Amino acid sequence: MFEMRQSVEWVALHVLKHEPALRRWLQRTGVPPHEIDDLVQETYCKLSELGAVGHINDPRAYFFATARSLLLQRVRRDRVVNIYAASDQIENHGVDQSPSPEEAVGARNELNKVLEVIAGLPKRYREVVHLRRIEGLSQKETAKRLGVTEKIVENGLARGLKAVLLAFENGDEPHERESKERTEWVDNVRQRK
Repeated sequence: MFEMRQSVEWVALHVLKHEPALRRWLQRTGVPPHEIDDLVQETYCKLSELGAVGHINDPRAYFFATARSLLLQRVRRDRVVNIYAASDQIENHGVDQSPSPEEAVGARNELNKVLEVIAGLPKRYREVVHLRRIEGLSQKETAKRLGVTEKIVENGLARGLKAVLLAFENGDEPHERESKERTEWVDNVRQRK
Protein backbone atom coordinates (compact mmCIF):
# COMPACT_ATOMS: atom_id res chain seq x y z
CA MET A 1 0.00 0.00 0.00
CA PHE A 2 2.90 2.31 0.84
CA GLU A 3 4.43 1.75 -2.62
CA MET A 4 1.19 2.65 -4.40
CA ARG A 5 0.80 5.82 -2.35
CA GLN A 6 4.39 6.67 -3.17
CA SER A 7 3.83 6.19 -6.91
CA VAL A 8 0.65 8.30 -6.80
CA GLU A 9 2.54 11.09 -5.03
CA TRP A 10 5.35 10.78 -7.58
CA VAL A 11 2.83 11.10 -10.42
CA ALA A 12 1.31 14.19 -8.79
CA LEU A 13 4.70 15.84 -8.25
CA HIS A 14 6.60 14.88 -11.38
CA VAL A 15 4.14 13.89 -14.11
CA LEU A 16 0.92 15.86 -13.73
CA LYS A 17 2.51 19.08 -14.97
CA HIS A 18 3.29 17.39 -18.32
CA GLU A 19 -0.33 16.47 -19.08
CA PRO A 20 -1.05 19.51 -21.32
CA ALA A 21 2.03 18.70 -23.43
CA LEU A 22 0.95 15.06 -23.70
CA ARG A 23 -2.55 16.08 -24.79
CA ARG A 24 -1.08 18.36 -27.49
CA TRP A 25 1.20 15.57 -28.69
CA LEU A 26 -1.70 13.09 -28.85
CA GLN A 27 -3.75 15.63 -30.79
CA ARG A 28 -0.88 16.21 -33.26
CA THR A 29 -0.46 12.46 -33.77
CA GLY A 30 -4.08 12.20 -34.90
CA VAL A 31 -5.75 10.66 -31.87
CA PRO A 32 -9.47 11.51 -32.07
CA PRO A 33 -10.43 14.12 -29.43
CA HIS A 34 -12.93 11.79 -27.75
CA GLU A 35 -10.16 9.22 -27.15
CA ILE A 36 -7.53 11.57 -25.73
CA ASP A 37 -9.15 11.75 -22.27
CA ASP A 38 -9.37 7.95 -22.10
CA LEU A 39 -5.76 7.52 -23.16
CA VAL A 40 -4.48 10.06 -20.62
CA GLN A 41 -6.52 8.42 -17.86
CA GLU A 42 -5.25 4.99 -18.85
CA THR A 43 -1.68 6.32 -18.76
CA TYR A 44 -2.17 7.67 -15.23
CA CYS A 45 -3.59 4.32 -14.14
CA LYS A 46 -0.60 2.50 -15.60
CA LEU A 47 1.81 4.82 -13.80
CA SER A 48 -0.02 4.51 -10.49
CA GLU A 49 0.36 0.73 -10.68
CA LEU A 50 4.15 0.99 -10.66
CA GLY A 51 5.74 -0.76 -7.72
CA ALA A 52 8.70 1.59 -7.57
CA VAL A 53 9.60 4.84 -9.31
CA GLY A 54 13.24 5.22 -8.30
CA HIS A 55 14.48 3.83 -11.61
CA ILE A 56 12.77 6.63 -13.61
CA ASN A 57 15.24 9.39 -14.43
CA ASP A 58 13.04 11.49 -16.74
CA PRO A 59 9.37 11.51 -15.62
CA ARG A 60 8.23 13.43 -18.72
CA ALA A 61 9.84 10.95 -21.12
CA TYR A 62 8.46 8.01 -19.13
CA PHE A 63 4.96 9.56 -19.17
CA PHE A 64 5.10 10.03 -22.94
CA ALA A 65 6.57 6.56 -23.52
CA THR A 66 3.80 4.97 -21.46
CA ALA A 67 1.12 6.86 -23.39
CA ARG A 68 2.79 5.89 -26.69
CA SER A 69 2.87 2.24 -25.66
CA LEU A 70 -0.83 2.30 -24.73
CA LEU A 71 -1.66 4.06 -28.01
CA LEU A 72 0.20 1.37 -29.98
CA GLN A 73 -1.66 -1.36 -28.06
CA ARG A 74 -4.95 0.28 -29.06
CA VAL A 75 -3.91 0.50 -32.70
CA ARG A 76 -2.91 -3.17 -32.75
CA ARG A 77 -6.16 -4.18 -31.03
CA ASP A 78 -8.24 -2.14 -33.50
CA ARG A 79 -6.50 -3.78 -36.44
CA VAL A 80 -7.62 -7.25 -35.33
CA VAL A 81 -10.59 -8.26 -37.45
CA ASN A 82 -13.51 -9.83 -35.68
CA ILE A 83 -13.69 -13.36 -37.12
CA TYR A 84 -17.50 -13.41 -37.02
CA ALA A 85 -17.81 -10.12 -38.90
CA ALA A 86 -15.29 -11.34 -41.48
CA SER A 87 -17.10 -14.66 -41.97
CA ASP A 88 -20.40 -12.82 -42.50
CA GLN A 89 -18.77 -10.69 -45.18
CA ILE A 90 -17.32 -13.77 -46.87
CA GLU A 91 -20.66 -15.62 -46.78
CA ASN A 92 -22.57 -12.63 -48.19
CA HIS A 93 -19.98 -11.87 -50.86
CA GLY A 94 -21.64 -11.84 -54.25
CA VAL A 95 -25.17 -12.07 -52.83
CA ASP A 96 -27.49 -9.42 -54.23
CA GLN A 97 -28.75 -7.53 -51.21
CA SER A 98 -30.75 -4.93 -53.10
CA PRO A 99 -34.45 -4.70 -52.29
CA SER A 100 -36.91 -6.79 -54.27
CA PRO A 101 -39.19 -4.98 -56.75
CA GLU A 102 -42.05 -5.29 -54.25
CA GLU A 103 -39.96 -3.74 -51.47
CA ALA A 104 -38.87 -0.93 -53.78
CA VAL A 105 -42.47 -0.15 -54.77
CA GLY A 106 -43.56 -0.27 -51.12
CA ALA A 107 -40.76 2.09 -50.10
CA ARG A 108 -41.60 4.46 -52.96
CA ASN A 109 -45.29 4.47 -51.95
CA GLU A 110 -44.35 5.19 -48.34
CA LEU A 111 -42.09 8.03 -49.44
CA ASN A 112 -44.88 9.49 -51.56
CA LYS A 113 -47.24 9.31 -48.61
CA VAL A 114 -44.74 11.11 -46.37
CA LEU A 115 -44.26 13.80 -49.01
CA GLU A 116 -48.04 14.23 -49.33
CA VAL A 117 -48.41 14.54 -45.57
CA ILE A 118 -45.62 17.13 -45.53
CA ALA A 119 -47.34 19.00 -48.38
CA GLY A 120 -50.47 19.16 -46.23
CA LEU A 121 -48.68 20.83 -43.32
CA PRO A 122 -49.02 24.55 -42.62
CA LYS A 123 -46.54 26.57 -44.69
CA ARG A 124 -44.03 27.28 -41.89
CA TYR A 125 -43.91 23.66 -40.71
CA ARG A 126 -43.67 22.43 -44.29
CA GLU A 127 -40.73 24.75 -45.01
CA VAL A 128 -38.90 23.79 -41.84
CA VAL A 129 -39.40 20.03 -42.33
CA HIS A 130 -38.35 20.30 -45.98
CA LEU A 131 -35.19 22.30 -45.26
CA ARG A 132 -34.13 20.26 -42.22
CA ARG A 133 -35.05 16.72 -43.24
CA ILE A 134 -35.08 16.73 -47.03
CA GLU A 135 -32.36 19.27 -47.88
CA GLY A 136 -30.37 18.41 -44.73
CA LEU A 137 -29.69 21.97 -43.57
CA SER A 138 -28.67 22.62 -39.99
CA GLN A 139 -31.01 24.36 -37.59
CA LYS A 140 -28.92 27.52 -37.85
CA GLU A 141 -28.89 27.45 -41.68
CA THR A 142 -32.64 26.86 -41.79
CA ALA A 143 -33.29 29.77 -39.42
CA LYS A 144 -31.10 32.05 -41.52
CA ARG A 145 -32.77 31.04 -44.78
CA LEU A 146 -36.28 31.54 -43.37
CA GLY A 147 -35.34 34.71 -41.47
CA VAL A 148 -36.53 33.36 -38.11
CA THR A 149 -34.95 32.32 -34.82
CA GLU A 150 -33.51 28.87 -34.23
CA LYS A 151 -36.17 28.31 -31.56
CA ILE A 152 -38.91 28.81 -34.17
CA VAL A 153 -37.16 26.28 -36.41
CA GLU A 154 -36.85 23.81 -33.52
CA ASN A 155 -40.53 24.15 -32.61
CA GLY A 156 -41.67 24.06 -36.23
CA LEU A 157 -39.70 20.89 -36.89
CA ALA A 158 -41.03 19.21 -33.75
CA ARG A 159 -44.62 20.09 -34.58
CA GLY A 160 -44.25 19.20 -38.25
CA LEU A 161 -42.74 15.80 -37.51
CA LYS A 162 -45.36 15.17 -34.86
CA ALA A 163 -48.08 15.83 -37.44
CA VAL A 164 -46.41 13.42 -39.88
CA LEU A 165 -46.16 10.72 -37.21
CA LEU A 166 -49.76 11.22 -36.14
CA ALA A 167 -50.87 10.89 -39.75
CA PHE A 168 -49.16 7.51 -40.00
CA GLU A 169 -50.36 6.31 -36.59
CA ASN A 170 -53.96 7.18 -37.42
CA GLY A 171 -53.81 5.85 -40.96
CA ASP A 172 -54.77 9.26 -42.35
CA GLU A 173 -54.39 9.60 -46.08
CA PRO A 174 -54.49 13.31 -46.89
CA HIS A 175 -53.99 12.72 -50.62
CA GLU A 176 -57.55 11.32 -50.81
CA ARG A 177 -59.10 14.44 -49.32
CA GLU A 178 -60.32 17.51 -51.08
CA SER A 179 -58.56 20.75 -50.18
CA LYS A 180 -61.31 21.67 -47.68
CA GLU A 181 -60.94 18.33 -45.92
CA ARG A 182 -57.17 18.75 -45.94
CA THR A 183 -57.51 22.05 -44.10
CA GLU A 184 -59.75 20.38 -41.51
CA TRP A 185 -57.23 17.57 -41.13
CA VAL A 186 -54.39 20.04 -40.48
CA ASP A 187 -56.55 21.84 -37.91
CA ASN A 188 -57.22 18.52 -36.16
CA VAL A 189 -53.51 17.73 -36.09
CA ARG A 190 -52.84 21.14 -34.55
CA GLN A 191 -55.43 20.53 -31.83
CA ARG A 192 -53.87 17.14 -30.90
CA LYS A 193 -50.60 18.76 -29.83
